[in-house]
Amino acid sequence: MNADLSPELQKELLDDFYAEGEEHLKRIREALVLLEDSIGKAQADSAIVEELFRNFHSFKGISAIVGLRAAEELAHASEDYLRELTKGRTTVSSAGLDLLMGAAQKLEQIIVAFRAQAPTPNIAGLLASFKTLTGSAPEAPAPARESLPTAVTAGPEAQADEATARGLVIWRCTFIPTRELDARGVNVNSVRARLSAVGEILRATPQVLGAGQIAFEFLVGMRETPANIAKWDADGISAELVESAASEAPAAAPTAAIEHEPDANPFIAPSHVVRVDLNRLDELMRITGELVIHRSRFDDQLAQASRSSAGLDPRSLQEVNTAWARSLRELREAIMRVRLVPVAEIFARMPFVVRDLARETKKQVRLRLEGQQTELDKYLVERLKDPLLHLVRNAFSHGVESPEERRAAHKPEEAAIFLRASAVGDSVLIQVGDNGRGIDPQAVARKAAAQGIPVPDNLDHSALLKILCATGFSTRDDADMAAGRGVGMAVVWDTVRELGGSISLETELGRGTQFTLRLPLTLAIAETFIVSAAGQTCAIPQTYVTEILHLASDQIRTVNRVELAPYRSGLLPVTRLTSLFHLPASARAQHCLLVLHSDRGSSGLIVDKVHGQKEVVVRAIRDPLGQTPGIMGATELGDGRPVLILDGAHLTSGVVRPDLAPVSDTPSFTVDHGN
Repeated sequence: MNADLSPELQKELLDDFYAEGEEHLKRIREALVLLEDSIGKAQADSAIVEELFRNFHSFKGISAIVGLRAAEELAHASEDYLRELTKGRTTVSSAGLDLLMGAAQKLEQIIVAFRAQAPTPNIAGLLASFKTLTGSAPEAPAPARESLPTAVTAGPEAQADEATARGLVIWRCTFIPTRELDARGVNVNSVRARLSAVGEILRATPQVLGAGQIAFEFLVGMRETPANIAKWDADGISAELVESAASEAPAAAPTAAIEHEPDANPFIAPSHVVRVDLNRLDELMRITGELVIHRSRFDDQLAQASRSSAGLDPRSLQEVNTAWARSLRELREAIMRVRLVPVAEIFARMPFVVRDLARETKKQVRLRLEGQQTELDKYLVERLKDPLLHLVRNAFSHGVESPEERRAAHKPEEAAIFLRASAVGDSVLIQVGDNGRGIDPQAVARKAAAQGIPVPDNLDHSALLKILCATGFSTRDDADMAAGRGVGMAVVWDTVRELGGSISLETELGRGTQFTLRLPLTLAIAETFIVSAAGQTCAIPQTYVTEILHLASDQIRTVNRVELAPYRSGLLPVTRLTSLFHLPASARAQHCLLVLHSDRGSSGLIVDKVHGQKEVVVRAIRDPLGQTPGIMGATELGDGRPVLILDGAHLTSGVVRPDLAPVSDTPSFTVDHGN
């Protein structure tokens, strides 16, 4: 890239590079998931391999433009392996797929580091592994002519320095597997588990020793030396103290592919950049043209009125207004579609997570993805990366059993974790589930009681979910790389609530668990009902309202401080809008009842009047001091009045309590929806 370019132009070009790089990585991840089906087959799917080759090649090209040499070399090495596949010289193996997945993860880390002007991650291990797999050294790509300055590559001693600063003593442990050790149950997985129990594994790198032999080198930070470390030699483990960070540089033998590094940022492209299909821009141009025509017609009406003593023609104005309103609605929908991106941007990352976890354990798990093309607002997709990551890791760690447990339960040894997305009206449902052991409510109750978390008498799915999402709660005594720290589900709960969504739980002991996230399609605009009571006007999203009924005051009954109204063949718990805002109740013989429904159940909202439907712009309340359960935001009506937008998910979950008195003895009610 020409250094004479202005900083503004360089920034714009780099933004394009980040956005295009993310697009290629997304396609690479999607293709790698499909390539897994070719493992062990005589011939890989040529269309998938070609898609991978094309995207790695394009990624190499754009990396050369900005002088990102490490990414260029790694993409080139990936091309070499894919070329071997296309020529039939090798077949897709699990090790080869792991290498390609590792390369995709490393490319993302390289760009994140480049964007943050941080040290470039080390790629020597991956390059050496590609060389071993292909049987020849990768051809080095031609150097870029002009480039932006790249960050200095960091040596592998950086992790050891950081660990030493935290007071850890660094040990290098080398394990050479043999058939005799494997027969005794000593293998790389058991060694890794042993080292994890006594310290923190900073790096794990296999080494090719030649003559078909391989060794595994672990760099481990320990707070104290294990008492039995001298006896590890009997299990093929040699341990030596690392005197300094510099002394732990990697050996000359080629190191293997998978190096565990901190997760990259959710997205490498800037948040303000959205790649838009040209057809959607054409649609915006068409609607803009219609608005210009409507404005011209309106100008003509004003001109005629100024020349005529009769003034404006109401009928003509109504026609212009109707056409204007229709075009504005189309414009709003088109702009919303521009902001929508497929959830595949985060779904495609999860197979990498599951494969990494499976590599660390003996569990056999297949991740099934459905509805990847379901579209969601870009802002929501970016915020959902961490919650979905926590849910998938929890499903693997807590839900999926070992092969031995599954055999004993007469289940297939390979468990399944599924990730589904679907559009339902103005909402998107995302489901994360497994066919594992399920959640034992009594075990959760015992853990919660031991940790001082209140446990209700009726431990239904809703109450169970609240315990699981409590900050610091975990059913594990010891944390591992997947779960056990007591923060994951709290992050899921808080993030989904901040996004105006809801989360529900279904579980059956021995059969599995499913979490369902319901999220608004977009946070920008919503169809609402405008309601009022005691002079207070509010809006409630139309997606939560299933029916609007008239209700007589004498039909409302109170049981244990909970108001109930007859609904079909059952009873419906109701909340008065006046009680919600602590307003004086109006003495009316008739009320309007809005029947609300969400994944959490059904309830009713009693108001004095429903003024009609209105499309409103949702303004989130960002100030923590202004955030109140039951209120999802605010908007402004056409007359300039600000009104609050009610949160239907909270109103149906029992979170909002108009009465400040204790409600521990409030019974739960099942709504019979009858025929």
